[in-house]
Amino acid sequence: MAIPLRRLLAAGALVLASSSAVGAVDWIYLQGPFAQQRLSVRLSELASPQALWQGDSDLAQLNRATGGRYARAIESLLNAPLPLQQDLDNPMIQQLELLLQSLVQPGLQPAPKADDAPVAAARPVLRQLAASAEPITLKRVLEALPGEQRTIRLDQALPLLQRMGAQHAVVDQRLSGLAPMPAAPAQALAAGPQSLERRTFQLSSGLEVTMVRPTGAPRLPTVVISHGLWDAPRSFLGWADHLASHGAVVLLPRHRGSDIDQQVAMLAGQVPPPEPGEFLRRPEEIKALLDALEAGELPGEGDAPVREVVLIGHSWGATTALQLAGARSLPAPLWRACDGVEHSGRNPSWVLQCSLVQAATEQSLLDGRLSRVVAVSPPQALVFAAGLQDLSIPVLLVSGSRDLVVPAQPEALEPFRRYPGDRHRLVLADGGTHFNLPSAAGADGGPLRALLLSWVGGQPLPAAAAVSDPAGLPLFDLR
Repeated sequence: MAIPLRRLLAAGALVLASSSAVGAVDWIYLQGPFAQQRLSVRLSELASPQALWQGDSDLAQLNRATGGRYARAIESLLNAPLPLQQDLDNPMIQQLELLLQSLVQPGLQPAPKADDAPVAAARPVLRQLAASAEPITLKRVLEALPGEQRTIRLDQALPLLQRMGAQHAVVDQRLSGLAPMPAAPAQALAAGPQSLERRTFQLSSGLEVTMVRPTGAPRLPTVVISHGLWDAPRSFLGWADHLASHGAVVLLPRHRGSDIDQQVAMLAGQVPPPEPGEFLRRPEEIKALLDALEAGELPGEGDAPVREVVLIGHSWGATTALQLAGARSLPAPLWRACDGVEHSGRNPSWVLQCSLVQAATEQSLLDGRLSRVVAVSPPQALVFAAGLQDLSIPVLLVSGSRDLVVPAQPEALEPFRRYPGDRHRLVLADGGTHFNLPSAAGADGGPLRALLLSWVGGQPLPAAAAVSDPAGLPLFDLR
């Protein structure tokens, strides 16, 4: 084969053809810029690297000739689960479908026929797949769609992967040559001297709250921790235990409209994904909790400080924290990028953010009872594209250098430039992902525990602040 596969991928696409007009796809063609430049492969050969190795198609022969170079990448693309569920009209699902449409299109060669409908016209097929117990993959979608031809646009998929690689490269460049923040003193890394008490209760509004507190009198501000999408307070009990052992009353509300139970029900087909209205409901739940704290309505928490509260959030919970710190969702030209997949700033968190802007309000949700905020891995660049300048409470922004869900470059480094004044701080955890920064119960508080303790205690955070865990991830102050 004279045409290098890399050049074909850059210029062409995968064209899928079936043996009949109404049958499922049987063959895929790697289509180059000209009709004669294409490689055939059976869809069945893409079920696994072994199947492609044993196949007799053009691509199978090329794969063997190159030592299996392409099998794993193509098999991974086709067999990765797609987060599509029964409610395909939900805004989050519409964003996922938009990405799917950019990768799966009617055939390019020859001209598509009338029954070669795009994915948007195949929702009955997607609904049928969603009703089954099997994960929905691109391969299953292709097998179920009617029509003679389908195209997998690798020329669209590769730029997305290249964009993510470029984003990580920017972060690596920022960290290169910098010294990590010094190791925290042993007493900040170790559990504090106070024993703990834990209970769960409900407010009159029905909001469930987990409380972790010292058995003695509080010595630190009250802390509220807001969990992320499809998560729960238990994922942050390591943070809570560490802070409470040093003297803080910690309150962890459970956001029922977007917690782990909601995900379980959604995957069972019982409920749709979270609605955009959850964007406003979450901060209102935090406000209701602060109201109850201020009114002395929390059981056994009469000694908890009611002012100068510190709010910590992770992922969507961090977005909620930014709302309560004053960030506003003002209409911005960037919001129009939700209608396509080409924008250079698009990343996986836009699936959530593009759904949230539908419920956005210009109203400020700033809560003056907060003294400081910690936002760990917040989706923010799009939903607050024009409203970060309204931040009025000091924010500690934390991101992981290897976060694939909310990448640091577009969602932390770039937005931080719009944070007003010099009261805010940006800390990157080298090697941090979206999931290894929080700390669940039974852990030691995770790599951020001394950093959180310092911020909750109201201490200044210079670049040389001793807050790193020498046994954990290196922390870098990027201001």
